[in-house]
Amino acid sequence: MEYLLFTLAGTAYGFLFGLIPVAGAGTALITVYSFIDYFRADPYLLVAFTTAIVVASTLGDSFASVVMNIPGAGGSAATMVDGFPLAQQGQSARALSAAMTTSVVNGLIWGAAVFLFLPVYAELIVSVGIPEILAFLLLAFCSVIFINSQYWVRGILALLIGIVLGLVGQDPNTGAERWTLGWTYLGDGIQFAPLLAGILAFPELLEAYRKRDNSLATPVLNSRQQIWQGITDSWRHRWDGLRGGVIGAVVGVIPGIGGNVADWLAYGQTVAANRHETVPFGSGNIKGVIGCEGANNSQKATSYVPTVLFGIPGAPFEVIIISLFMLVGLELGSPALLTDFTFFTHLTNSYMISLVVSFVIGVVFIRYAVMITRLPFAYYFWPIMTLLVWASVQYTGLWEDYVFFAICCVAGVLFKYLKLSRAALIIGFALADRLEGTGLQYLKLYDWSDILTRPISGTVMLLAVIAVIYGLF
Repeated sequence: MEYLLFTLAGTAYGFLFGLIPVAGAGTALITVYSFIDYFRADPYLLVAFTTAIVVASTLGDSFASVVMNIPGAGGSAATMVDGFPLAQQGQSARALSAAMTTSVVNGLIWGAAVFLFLPVYAELIVSVGIPEILAFLLLAFCSVIFINSQYWVRGILALLIGIVLGLVGQDPNTGAERWTLGWTYLGDGIQFAPLLAGILAFPELLEAYRKRDNSLATPVLNSRQQIWQGITDSWRHRWDGLRGGVIGAVVGVIPGIGGNVADWLAYGQTVAANRHETVPFGSGNIKGVIGCEGANNSQKATSYVPTVLFGIPGAPFEVIIISLFMLVGLELGSPALLTDFTFFTHLTNSYMISLVVSFVIGVVFIRYAVMITRLPFAYYFWPIMTLLVWASVQYTGLWEDYVFFAICCVAGVLFKYLKLSRAALIIGFALADRLEGTGLQYLKLYDWSDILTRPISGTVMLLAVIAVIYGLF
């Protein structure tokens, strides 16, 4: 019963953050650092709570995208293209209903494929050695630098900065401090919470706050009729939704990419597959909403595969999951966790329950949820900032925590302004220790060519090359 209550609490918490423009799963998960101590006695409660947050925020994201033309998070940006024109035509409830129905159906399909069989996949990991892990790390790096292929050089620079930051602290070989610039505070390494809050969350919140006075006409809602119409739209155009689900699933299993790429790929394929529409895409075509929303929850589900099995984040938000779990003693990718069926049970149950409950919440309270998105952003900004600051100063509680958080906020704004990939920085930071350890082991135990000649690692390296070529051209 306790796990169910925490799943429901995580669902409500995630759905609320999904409604808040530009917040989404990442910001919601970062705030969990501020009350992480509540989960130390029973880490599986954190599994239930955070998984529910991820699922529910994904559904909640659609509201701001459709009603306000502001993405709830990166993974719902493409929904705005046709969702907002529908809202301007007084069809918000229809667009939201179609979006949620498609997202939930694909979430159930791919959630079942992933979570019900994760223990089986875990048994196959015994054939994965150091060359395979190193290959997956390199694939993650090759993928993340091309999230914005127009600025891939900056992606490489951001990735390198992230790796350097991840290696700050104690040298595992000598025990000596390295790259701390003489600041004792960094002796144990850079802390996750202030870095994530400052780099990922603060720049988006600041931008939304700057635009807080932008006003939009409140859309007309004929809820019941439009909700049913959206559900039937989702069924009539199910192949567009299922295609988006497949695209999201493929993107999710590739380490490091994230939902914004899946969202736009799915939208692009929907447009390409429906070239002769009477309602042009971008002016309120419901297929545009259904196609990209099919990718959202499927991508979230499959991103857990590399995260759980290898400890390599399938998306930027999974970096936060890895860090939170580690704080309560759950190390993703470790042999102990891969044989922990209690962990897999709570992961699966919380995902499925939250998916269904958040859909019910969205449909039943669709009118009121839309009203919440109409609140001025100033009402959201200060409470969220308070949580982010509180989460970021738990390391020592002294002035240095506040200074370092401020440094991370400034760095986050600069990275956003200079179009340096913040996702690449975070992925590089999260995997720096893993890259160092795995790389040193590989050099000691293997020949340089072994990574290319072994079947699994060779295949993964081929995928990395394809990712680079695709990103360049």
